[in-house]
Amino acid sequence: MKRILFLPHALLRMEERGISRSEITEAIASPNKIESSKADFQRFLIKKLYFNKKFQKEHLLLIIIENNQNIIKVITVIDTSKISKNF
Repeated sequence: MKRILFLPHALLRMEERGISRSEITEAIASPNKIESSKADFQRFLIKKLYFNKKFQKEHLLLIIIENNQNIIKVITVIDTSKISKNF
């Protein structure tokens, strides 16, 4: 797997939402769904279902990444309980 770089904005959002680097790394390695950006061919939306320990129920991780030749940049991370709306 390519090296993963977490941008400061993504790290802030992860901290606010109690999401670890390992959860993001696992989501990138085995996503449930990947959508490509129509505006930027290097950007992707990673979607991963996971169990949110804080709320004790299934949530959806939405991870915006930029996939370059040697590195994956994590731009931002969103955690939502609105699975059917976003999946």
